[in-house]
Amino acid sequence: MERLFLRHRNPGSAMVFVDGENLAIRYGNMLGSKGLKVPHHTVYVPNVFVWSTGINGACYHGGVLRKHYYTSVQGDEMHVTAIADKLKEAGIEAPRVFKKAKSRGSKRVDISLATDMLTHAALKNYDIAVIVAGDEDYVPLIEAVKALGRRVYLWFVEDGLSPVLRRSADHYADLGAILFSPETQPWR
Repeated sequence: MERLFLRHRNPGSAMVFVDGENLAIRYGNMLGSKGLKVPHHTVYVPNVFVWSTGINGACYHGGVLRKHYYTSVQGDEMHVTAIADKLKEAGIEAPRVFKKAKSRGSKRVDISLATDMLTHAALKNYDIAVIVAGDEDYVPLIEAVKALGRRVYLWFVEDGLSPVLRRSADHYADLGAILFSPETQPWR
């Protein structure tokens, strides 16, 4: 999956950090606006998470140490646990599911992602950070991680992608090629 993931012969170790709540919302917007259906290899819970076995294949090909996925959901602890279990079943090693209050959105997703990505960079736990996001708010995080000597790849879906965020990453790729494809391995 060289077009989507790592272009280098010996890229080093990588960790993936997914703003899953944002990804699921953008994915849902694109499904509705383009009249598309969710492919069989993609698991989608509206406004909560979306993931594909095709992305897992790309991650294993590229030497990913761990995939971190951050989202929030309304409901009781059983529902929060059920979503975390679904993420584990989808191939996410480190799901972080936060309980969302009805009255306000969850900021724990963004802050937790930023804290973990920066901490792992400072501890030199990876050479490449793959951030799955679309908001310009992540630009300072990307700049800080790059200042620590790490490369940053941005994976996104086009809906609402910040051009400033795209320019801040070392490399970038559109996950839509996988998430909307009827095939599991569209990059081949």
